Amino acid sequence: MRTHHISLLARDAQRNIDFYTRVLGMRLVKNSVNQENIRIRHLFYGDYLGTPGSVVTFFVVPLLGHRTDGKHFFNNIKLSVPNGSLAFWKQRLAEHSVSTTDIENGITFQDPDDVEIKFLQTSERLTDMRVVPDNGIPADYQITHLMGTELHVPDPEATAAFFQNWLGISVKDDVVELDDQQSIELFESDQPDVKTRFGRGSIDHIALQAPTKDDLFRFWDIAKEQHLNIEEYADRGWFKSLYVRDPGDNRIEIATTTPGFSLEEPILTMGQGLSLPPKFESQRAEIMAFYAKQGVDFSEGVREPTSVPD
Repeated sequence: MRTHHISLLARDAQRNIDFYTRVLGMRLVKNSVNQENIRIRHLFYGDYLGTPGSVVTFFVVPLLGHRTDGKHFFNNIKLSVPNGSLAFWKQRLAEHSVSTTDIENGITFQDPDDVEIKFLQTSERLTDMRVVPDNGIPADYQITHLMGTELHVPDPEATAAFFQNWLGISVKDDVVELDDQQSIELFESDQPDVKTRFGRGSIDHIALQAPTKDDLFRFWDIAKEQHLNIEEYADRGWFKSLYVRDPGDNRIEIATTTPGFSLEEPILTMGQGLSLPPKFESQRAEIMAFYAKQGVDFSEGVREPTSVPD
């Protein structure tokens, strides 16, 4: 099983877009809204096609305060960059006043919302239509895919059993072993009595791939048989999703890889205007009117950020 996407919270849309597109060189593949609450923007980044497994998304909440990472939380985004690209990335990040720290086989740094990002080297390189053009980053150095994250929980053994028994994923030495060197690392929370509070940079969930709808419903059936905490099934248009809470109360999503982000708009223009899956198209006028009052024009990008106190 492979990663599909990871979703986080951000406070400022423009700063978020600038960092992930202009600094990291990812493509804004969907410029959309939260399907549970259309008053929250939802930004999707990935390779040029928005290939499942390359995608990082953000819900934008302008009044978002600081987060509290208590007894359960996701900790970082691990992204794959090609072997031999670290010197380029260190220089590029330094040019944008982003400090980096060397780690085994990679570097780590923080985004504008203090999300820890790890660049880990792998042999993969983007090719053909997956390459993001005109971003100042050679194709041989561009981010290729999502490698995983860390999961901090009260009981790593229970969470390991959750992944093994529900999804059939091997867990060794507290590492959930996904395909292609991807992983979810499990850690025992060092603040088991502290209530987790979402804030800027919090990770809402990680999604893993189910190749087909039949695969997705098979995992649904298994979850019901095992009496897992099933949160919801949702048709997101671009993919179908099942959300289940792990024993530590973290949100795990299983998502199909089709139909994909070109469902309702051409690949060449993805992200350039308000993107809505078909079942939300009837609400376009309402959504556009709401955001116009906020000074947001989806066809021209977001307005310049205003000063927001910490």
